Amino acid sequence: MITNYSCQMEQYLYYLLYLISQNPLAAFIIGCLFLMCLVGFVLLGLSLKKYIIPKNKNLGGGSKKVYKIFLTIGFLSVMIALFSGFLGKQYSRKRIFSVNSAFFTGKENTWLSTTKKSFGIDISHYQGTIDWDEVNSSSHPIEYVFVRATMGSNGKDRQFKRNWKAIKGSGYIRGAYHYYRLNENSVLQFQNFARTVKFSTGDFAPVLDIEEVGKYGKENLVAGVLNWLRLAEELYGVRPIIYTGSNFYHQFLKGHIEDYPLWIAAYSGFHPLKDVNWSFHQFSDKMKVKGINSFVDGNSFNGRVSDLKNLRIK
Repeated sequence: MITNYSCQMEQYLYYLLYLISQNPLAAFIIGCLFLMCLVGFVLLGLSLKKYIIPKNKNLGGGSKKVYKIFLTIGFLSVMIALFSGFLGKQYSRKRIFSVNSAFFTGKENTWLSTTKKSFGIDISHYQGTIDWDEVNSSSHPIEYVFVRATMGSNGKDRQFKRNWKAIKGSGYIRGAYHYYRLNENSVLQFQNFARTVKFSTGDFAPVLDIEEVGKYGKENLVAGVLNWLRLAEELYGVRPIIYTGSNFYHQFLKGHIEDYPLWIAAYSGFHPLKDVNWSFHQFSDKMKVKGINSFVDGNSFNGRVSDLKNLRIK
């Protein structure tokens, strides 16, 4: 859900290692770039040490010329390697990270879901039309799926009805979330959610997704959020789950919502969350799952599969 670039380098490293292991040409090109960069730094170091830093006036014209050549080659090598890396990063965003790209193998990145905790995904209409038969054959150990239902006081996810029904038929534990718009009335927002989502026994408690502050400030944010949560608990008889980013939680919500199960987004890969009592951790937004034509968020549950019953509607 959240666009968070704080730990993107780790995600790029995963894919870099994957490309090296799967594609000999990619491994050769990457190796050449690293070697070019290393040679460039060595030549730059020699030039700085011998020519620029001492400014030795006793150097002959030939020596100065050699060091100037060293400096030029070193500088160009480093710049070419860095520029190639930049282009590679842009290419990876547009191509390697695109399911439709011929360069991407299409294989599931199951190394990202090899967590000891219960694994699940969350989706919205941004994932397009999902082939649930294909998802059911995924090698990821998917236990549950959260789907966006509504946004604000009148927004509805275009794929919600289809996904909601399909998730039930696929046997996954399903959950529905509402995207909270800070500048809209919390009562109208909850009514939009309640009209749209029809829960069944065994579904997850409703989820409130909070990502923005809005123009009315922190106090109104907290008041509106707590009101939405209160209305949901009164109607469904279970405490709702709160989804938010790690930084947003610490800056705006900490101290106000600890009585509710927390679903924290922090793209830290396999590194566990600290300084927050979390129930779910959205640890990646780069999961590749069969049947889904774009990357999807990956989540882990802080407990056993049997513990999930405490967060479900009875």
